[in-house]
Amino acid sequence: MKSAKKITGLGEVLWDLYPDEKHLGGAPANVAIHAHRLGAQGFVASAVGHNSLGDDIVGTLKKQGLSTFAIQRCRTHPTGTVRVRLDENGVPQFRCSRDTAFDHIHWNGELEKLSHETDAVVVGTLAQRNPTSRRTVQRFLAVTSGITVFDVNFREWNETTRRTILETLFHTDILKLNENELHQMKSAFRKNKLGLVPFLDWLIKNHRLKLIALSLGAKGCILSDGSDHVLSPGIIVEPVDTTGCGDGFVAGVIVKYLEHASLEDTTEFANYLGAFLATRKGATPVYALHDVVEFRKTHSDRTDIQL
Repeated sequence: MKSAKKITGLGEVLWDLYPDEKHLGGAPANVAIHAHRLGAQGFVASAVGHNSLGDDIVGTLKKQGLSTFAIQRCRTHPTGTVRVRLDENGVPQFRCSRDTAFDHIHWNGELEKLSHETDAVVVGTLAQRNPTSRRTVQRFLAVTSGITVFDVNFREWNETTRRTILETLFHTDILKLNENELHQMKSAFRKNKLGLVPFLDWLIKNHRLKLIALSLGAKGCILSDGSDHVLSPGIIVEPVDTTGCGDGFVAGVIVKYLEHASLEDTTEFANYLGAFLATRKGATPVYALHDVVEFRKTHSDRTDIQL
């Protein structure tokens, strides 16, 4: 029997605080949790405070079967939180705390060990807003033997964002974007005149990427390896909460990529996983692979979209 692939979420782990409840969050951590739900070994590499919220994160991850050996406990900064409000379509608005534990992730023996054992590592830009965590993330990417997946996940474009993205792209194998990030990057790279597919091709060639995964929300997604461009139209559902859909989408791409699945199979699976998660509350609801399989059997209506 083949051993499960090890997938690491490196960066922020936090609590998403809704008006009446809290859910585990943080994009890299979410991806690791979703990958674990799909049968991989999920590892969260981050930092939490020496407080009850930090205790709750570690305890919740352990209960869900994820390894927490790479989560640091910070005595000087609190556990990260994001206040979340949903509109009538389940689309979230975020307000993230600043100068938290995950801004101060330090290089240590646990991260060194994990960097050489993981099959894939997922990073973003939020935890890299602070120089301490940015240095740690970049050191991990420089030595890891696994593939690097970069979910840019930025809220605004500024000089720090630009520098972080360029530095991280140097190590990136798989790049994940949404529509807003795509348009902002086209503008930042002065490629506004390029169409969608030519711009994806330019990114792949210029930054030596293996794959780009572009999520289009309710419209579906596109995966491109520079030669083939596969579109999977959106699956029509009644959304409840779209907070973790993109993170689940990324996990689906990684799991299928590590299985050496075809580009078509990878695109369809990741798209269905994102749609499935839109029907559940919270960024990391409890589910198993068979739930996604059953969902695919009962949801065949698609949006009308073309490349």
